[in-house]
Amino acid sequence: MKRYSLTSTAFDGEVLLEFNDSGLLTGYDCNGATLTEAQQLWILNRMPREIADLKRIINEAKQAKLTELEDEEVSFDKFWNRYDEKIRSSKKKTLAKWNRMPKAQRLKAYNYIATYERSLYAGVAKKYAETYLNAELWNN
Repeated sequence: MKRYSLTSTAFDGEVLLEFNDSGLLTGYDCNGATLTEAQQLWILNRMPREIADLKRIINEAKQAKLTELEDEEVSFDKFWNRYDEKIRSSKKKTLAKWNRMPKAQRLKAYNYIATYERSLYAGVAKKYAETYLNAELWNN
């Protein structure tokens, strides 16, 4: 998974983009940008699905900049707060599992939370945080 920041002289802030290892767009976040309705529609309808195409468009336009973001170290607290299943999950057991995981797996686990949450059927509770980490769903 590669993450990019898209900035432009045409809007304030940044749009965060995520691409998988094959270079295909897997997600974006416009919350950090002030976009017009037309700009939002362009992203929804015309955003290139492949990183190579996006880079080509940006090089031609010359008013936008695409910056690859370094993989960040995800702290346990950041994971714990984002996963947000504190009532039923054991923080102690989850932390023990987290500490045994390599940095790359921690990042994958953290980045997969939104995908996991979208996959849940209405009325189905999330797994305990420790169970989520043990299941390694992000590797399926």
